[in-house]
Amino acid sequence: MKSAVWIIFAFAALALFFGCSSNSGDDDVNGPSDDDSGHGIDDDSGANIDDDTGNLDDDTNADDDSGDDDTGSNAWNGVSIENVDAPNELTVNVAFNGDPGKAAAEDLSVYSIDSSVGSLTLTAAQYNPLTKTVQLTSKKQKLGITYTLIITPGENSKEGLTEDFISADTAQFWATDFSSPNFPDYQLTADRAAVGTYSVIYIEQGMSASDVAQAISEFDDKIYPIETNLFTTAPDVDGNGKILMLGLNGGDYYGGYFTPVNEYSEEQTMQWWGLHSNEMDMIYINVIGGTLNVGIVIPHEFQHMLYHKRHGFTEPYFDYHDEGLAECATHAVYGVNSYAISYYEADPNGKIGNGMSLVHWEWGVYEHYAVAYLFWTYLASRLNDVPSYHDIFDLDTGSPEEVNAFIAANLLSDFPTVQSSGMLANWIQSLDTIYGYGDMLYFAGHSSPKVTPGITSLDLEPFGGAFFHLTQQLVNYPGTQGEHIMYIGVDPDDNVDLTAPFFVNGGVLLVLNANQDYNGWPTEHSGPDLPAQGVKTAAPKALISPAWLDPPPINPYNLESLRQWREAAIKRIAEGE
Repeated sequence: MKSAVWIIFAFAALALFFGCSSNSGDDDVNGPSDDDSGHGIDDDSGANIDDDTGNLDDDTNADDDSGDDDTGSNAWNGVSIENVDAPNELTVNVAFNGDPGKAAAEDLSVYSIDSSVGSLTLTAAQYNPLTKTVQLTSKKQKLGITYTLIITPGENSKEGLTEDFISADTAQFWATDFSSPNFPDYQLTADRAAVGTYSVIYIEQGMSASDVAQAISEFDDKIYPIETNLFTTAPDVDGNGKILMLGLNGGDYYGGYFTPVNEYSEEQTMQWWGLHSNEMDMIYINVIGGTLNVGIVIPHEFQHMLYHKRHGFTEPYFDYHDEGLAECATHAVYGVNSYAISYYEADPNGKIGNGMSLVHWEWGVYEHYAVAYLFWTYLASRLNDVPSYHDIFDLDTGSPEEVNAFIAANLLSDFPTVQSSGMLANWIQSLDTIYGYGDMLYFAGHSSPKVTPGITSLDLEPFGGAFFHLTQQLVNYPGTQGEHIMYIGVDPDDNVDLTAPFFVNGGVLLVLNANQDYNGWPTEHSGPDLPAQGVKTAAPKALISPAWLDPPPINPYNLESLRQWREAAIKRIAEGE
């Protein structure tokens, strides 16, 4: 009896076992008999099916797959990139067609961002399932760069998802407040306006510029290649291979400026000067007038950037070298700097005509820019024309001593002789002698400013010179002139007399202080103690000094020149120029 019971019980157990393993309702696609050895009952009731390889279902939570939480490549099946943008320097937004799920979308290991100038490091990812958008937090992006986002879900994925985007639609910048005599920095937000080969332009929010496309084209095709070929290669402290031009509201204070502070790290500038750095190669352009002043401001300020790369914070700093060459940069890019010549001829304040010094610089006075431009251009014309701007630029400081040595080595002459010859070139405009500019420039002869009628002598600083219009046939040194005063006579037919007594005969007498010792800028009585002739004319009121456009390059070690410029700017604003 007991044996029969056990036999019946055994058959019942076998029937129960085979009944539960019949695969009725089983979702395995491998046939009617489940071969999951050692796995017990198949629980694949969700989206993922058992692949009968001896592995358990790959759902890490053993759930029913409602709301997929896969972090592997399966989560990205059917998902594509709809759009990628970088709203600011530290954020990249990625919108998807399809839902990879929160776990997969926030897995930083699937993302990489690369570019021609290096990769971009990502630090965080936050997914919004409602908008199917992931916000990636990045290290600071390089501005003006096209990045490529690559999503590689896993080793088994056939190919990654890729999409290009341009860095930082908006960015924050530090700028200088010129309304304060201490020139503190302040922060502003600007929108990207355009990207070029060598340039990127941002415009302060609330401002606009109508010539953005022209600025990009002119900079890429002319300004950048010409100036870098002529002077030196451009700096690239931020590694993007581009110069940033920031259009901002500069009020009435300036047209544009360059600050070398941005060429150093934030850590350095805060430690050295307590100033912020944008850590990038950039120039600032006032767009309060609605334009970027392409042909006036940009080539000038870009030269200052190149000058700083070559010379650094040079001490002593000679403005006539840097600023004069910035005006020469405009000549190199666009041809003759006609505005500088027009301003020189007009001499609206009488400074040039009355013997202003070439070297002793006054900020906010455009006459200095014009005279320095003509001097360096004349020197270049005596050498190899425009390419010789490079040799002049490459002088270590541009000090009078260094220029004198340069002239001696290249022309077997000296500074005062070349300066006086350049002044005579301005007056005579000869086409075939040293008293002209050769092929570099030409303007009407006898149009140089002259001493104010009635004045008999000037107190000239070193490197100061002037033309006395005199009716006397012969003029000699009066004996009252200073030790370093030299004369040259020019008659109405442009014959030059270098020997006393000087034949003038109704022409002009050039007087020059040839003293090269400029310590303290001692003045000397010029003579000739004869009244200058002519009719005093009113300065053209419509001619406004563009010196206000150009603050000196900001030198945190010496803000005095910047304060002098600011005082001149305030005076100009008060006078309503």
